[in-house]
Amino acid sequence: MSKILIVDDDASILKVLRFRLEAGGYDVSMALSKEEALNVAKDDTFDLALLDYKLGDGNGVDLMEQLQSMMPAIQVIILTAFGTIDNAVAAMKKGAYTYLTKPFDDTELMLQV
Repeated sequence: MSKILIVDDDASILKVLRFRLEAGGYDVSMALSKEEALNVAKDDTFDLALLDYKLGDGNGVDLMEQLQSMMPAIQVIILTAFGTIDNAVAAMKKGAYTYLTKPFDDTELMLQV
């Protein structure tokens, strides 16, 4: 079973993502902050991370780079609001697999995952 780490500072988005991904058969861990995500990643290995671009204690691109240094094979999808699409594209140039805009479409989410 693939393991997915989702990181967003909005607890309601985390719950929705977790529900949809677990329904799709994935093993899901959640974090509300960059710091919490790094702590979770110290104790586990993930196949994929869904990272919000804008976090209260940093940003998803910095977190992506830290996670990739810990787990070189991890794939990353950046979640972004409409105003940060250029930033998400820049994140792809730094190694993100793709990005999804919020609010995300369930079909597109599962297709990308």
